[in-house]
Amino acid sequence: MYEEIGTLERARNGEYDFRIAEVLSEAWVRTSGAKLTFLAAMFIFIVIAGTLTVVVSSLFDAQSYYDAELYLKGFLSDRAVSLLTLPVTLPLIVAIVMMGIKRAHDIEITIPSIFDYYVLVWPLVFASIAMNVMIMIGFILLVLPGIYLATAYMFTLPLIVDKNLTLWDAMESSRKAVTAHWFKLFGFNMLMALIITLSALPLGIGLFWTVPLAFIGNGILYRKIFGYGIDANE
Repeated sequence: MYEEIGTLERARNGEYDFRIAEVLSEAWVRTSGAKLTFLAAMFIFIVIAGTLTVVVSSLFDAQSYYDAELYLKGFLSDRAVSLLTLPVTLPLIVAIVMMGIKRAHDIEITIPSIFDYYVLVWPLVFASIAMNVMIMIGFILLVLPGIYLATAYMFTLPLIVDKNLTLWDAMESSRKAVTAHWFKLFGFNMLMALIITLSALPLGIGLFWTVPLAFIGNGILYRKIFGYGIDANE
């Protein structure tokens, strides 16, 4: 029998388990009373990220996105925009991820907490870049390694925030923990992607429920695997 709240050490050893149906069921219950907070946080993120992207994109040649002969230039411009906006947008999305984790632990979540993690902006940015480089290399090599790493690194950023781990330690801790139940976690992610896609079809109304569901579901997984807090259950 596995503990409902995991620890970092047990996670690294793969000593946890979960049922996808149970995670989704609990996440659905926990969306009650939390939807508006998540949606407000997402609105703030979209406004800031959208505005910043428009401003930064204006520094580059927009024609390159539509001219086939300048496709490479357009691709590089797009990557540059993403990189330049990352220090502003990444702490915001990480904060929403942490809101899901806190909700899974019955910790109060607030809208202003979306700005809490700018103090960790550079560790988060460097970790994000390192993860994407590793994943890209995996896709270039044989595709499958890239798919594996994209799932394996899914808890890297919250581990940096929550456990105060270094970049490499967070990446390896996430990879080791996820590998123990990789197919199940990959299946959960694919199922959530499908649910969100389908919920967006009827004018996007369903997203009011499924977006909080996804973040809280991820938080429940984090609770079961790692537990929240530097010394959680150690």
